[in-house]
Amino acid sequence: MSAPESVIFPGETGWELWKFSQKSAPTREIAPTTKAISSAPAPLLALPTRSVLAVPLWVAAEGNPAELAELELSGRHLVRRDAEIRTIPVESVDGRSLILALAVGDDPASADLVSKAKSFDVPARLLDPGQADVAIWRESGSLCCGFYRGGKCVTFTASGEDAPGPAFCSMLVRLALRLRAEDVIRGMPASLRLIGDFSGDDRASLASALRAEVELVSPAPPPRFQESPIDAAPPAARIAREKRATVRRFASLGAIVGTFYLVILLLLAGDIGLKLRQLQSLQARAAAAAPAAGEAQKLVTEWKEFQAAVNPHHFALDQLAAVAAELPGEQVRLTQFTLEAGRLILAGEAADISQAYQFLEQVKKSSILQDYEWTSRQPQLVGKNKVRFEMEGARPDAQTRDE
Repeated sequence: MSAPESVIFPGETGWELWKFSQKSAPTREIAPTTKAISSAPAPLLALPTRSVLAVPLWVAAEGNPAELAELELSGRHLVRRDAEIRTIPVESVDGRSLILALAVGDDPASADLVSKAKSFDVPARLLDPGQADVAIWRESGSLCCGFYRGGKCVTFTASGEDAPGPAFCSMLVRLALRLRAEDVIRGMPASLRLIGDFSGDDRASLASALRAEVELVSPAPPPRFQESPIDAAPPAARIAREKRATVRRFASLGAIVGTFYLVILLLLAGDIGLKLRQLQSLQARAAAAAPAAGEAQKLVTEWKEFQAAVNPHHFALDQLAAVAAELPGEQVRLTQFTLEAGRLILAGEAADISQAYQFLEQVKKSSILQDYEWTSRQPQLVGKNKVRFEMEGARPDAQTRDE
């Protein structure tokens, strides 16, 4: 993978900040401040070796390495089921694949750094073993070691020891024997590389215990980068990423909803603006037509005043004659005829209800009385062969009773 611009690395005495540039050699800052780490561009965090469980496994070449590794590690009760397992391919031989399975846990030493890191890896992959079979280095004073096959890391561990004495050497031998028995390494280590500050006695002790050649590289070189990248994020980092992703999703959703409502508001504003312009146009036209409308209203008023005098249909005698002409016979008689302020009230008596209804309908059909809007009450039986009826008509210009 392409080299990151900065790496936060667990060094011999504490955290180190490596910065890379295409124009100059890498620079190292020991015990960097929080401000320096926060300002580092896209940092890669090398997790403390003690926080990572590394298990080499042989799996079927055609299977899913992550699923097979999860089954194997959970079957050994090394991790819980559904734990997130990272796998790194090492080598394929005779239909089998050698992989390095990684299970990452949270570590107090890196708790403040996981939120600042953009990606994650492990120190054993970032150190250069050269041609050696085993690399040994210190992280905050504690010895760590990594085993390699063809230059690729097959496992690593933190010993908890601060010096390569008998306990550390015994641990290395036991680990090498187990890896040899599982065919993870091809033979017992023949060469070791010490990276960092080690004394001559340290070199002699390791060479004697492992019967191997020991090479010292001091000071520690800059981290190297593998072609097969991994992102071994600890649980805290995964939770932080999920929260950030959730916030981004809600922010995107909020932006979409906000844009939608903004478009709606713009459409409503445009519609309101259009209606305001239409209203202003109508108001201008109404204002322009106001003088003509006033003259027309004046003519209507004057016509209403003179209509009663010039329209023969509005004469009371003519209307009384029209009403009398509609009487169906002598058994129907008119008892009331009242014309006042455009209202005509008729009342009378008939021999039966059918004659009363006949008279009412005939009055409504009279051509002289067509200007009236008629209402009538239901005829009332008031005696033997005697029915009273009443109806009222109102012209459009009729005044109300209150007026």
